[in-house]
Amino acid sequence: MKSRVTALLDQALALPELSQKKIGCLVGAAVADAASRPLHWIYDLPDLEKAIKADPERPEFVPKSKSPFYTLPTGENSCYFDQCFAVMTSIRNQGQFDFEDVCSEFVKQLGPNSQYDMQAREEYMELRRYGRVQGPIVGKWLHGGMIKFLANKEKSDSLDLLGDPHIKETDGFCCALPVVVRHAGDTDLMEKVMKVATTQSTWPVAVRHAAVAAKIIEAFIQGDPDPFSSVGESSKSEFPEIYKELQTIKSMSETPHTEAVGYVFGRPCYNPGSFMGAIHAVQTSESFQEAVRKTIKAGGCNCSRAFFIGGMVGARDGLAGIPREWILKTSQAENIIETAIHMVKD
Repeated sequence: MKSRVTALLDQALALPELSQKKIGCLVGAAVADAASRPLHWIYDLPDLEKAIKADPERPEFVPKSKSPFYTLPTGENSCYFDQCFAVMTSIRNQGQFDFEDVCSEFVKQLGPNSQYDMQAREEYMELRRYGRVQGPIVGKWLHGGMIKFLANKEKSDSLDLLGDPHIKETDGFCCALPVVVRHAGDTDLMEKVMKVATTQSTWPVAVRHAAVAAKIIEAFIQGDPDPFSSVGESSKSEFPEIYKELQTIKSMSETPHTEAVGYVFGRPCYNPGSFMGAIHAVQTSESFQEAVRKTIKAGGCNCSRAFFIGGMVGARDGLAGIPREWILKTSQAENIIETAIHMVKD
């Protein structure tokens, strides 16, 4: 008898190519994130190499979490995808983009009384300030952008300017990914993307990279043979610095990924480093597995890079391009695939 996940995959693979690309984008982001999660935020490469020494060519889904910040069972997702799933849920439930409902879903899935335990995180950070950390917390780790969003929303009934101008991470793009998938090709896509992305950050660099990343995903979904060149050229006047970044990435096609991330782009969660590292992995890889594996081994915030990688390759190659074995190892695969199928239906 087929498992529920297998049945859902077969159902999705019977859909039109465009729907498969859209579902592949979301499932790809989820699977890549889950594959990287046990080694999230390991900045010391000797420590990372020690963690994967049993099978260094297959660093995905290592059986025991080695993240120095938080511990989850292998197969679980990081906050990057959990935020994305909250938006997926809203779009599925509402049948369309509803910004107020998106914000409500963030509170429901990531706020008080959710699976995110802020007390444990705060205790960890307090100990870290004094150099007294004993080990990672057990459970989910809420990101700074979402913490600021929840605090700002609690203080005001207004849905304007909920993001923080000091948050430099890529969470805004991660939250906006389902919006790109649902509304790719719509004339008001970027307006919707910006509303969601700026719930997490209003820092100009983060906002600009969220916009360009969204355009790259849209181009992949629509079958553009070279989204990096076409989006770069079309964004050149509006985002000249990102055009230069894309040119830099292209010029480093012969540079090993770990070296490019470590010495040029940077390993932290911030943009432009996370954005550039993800694109470099896709441009220098032949498959989903190769791109995700190399970015896991590059260390640091592998989950943010993997999320974008999975979204790009999933949108390019469709659901069939994601290894089924990896999908089956992703704990929430059933719920994610089912939600994606319903979300992309007109």
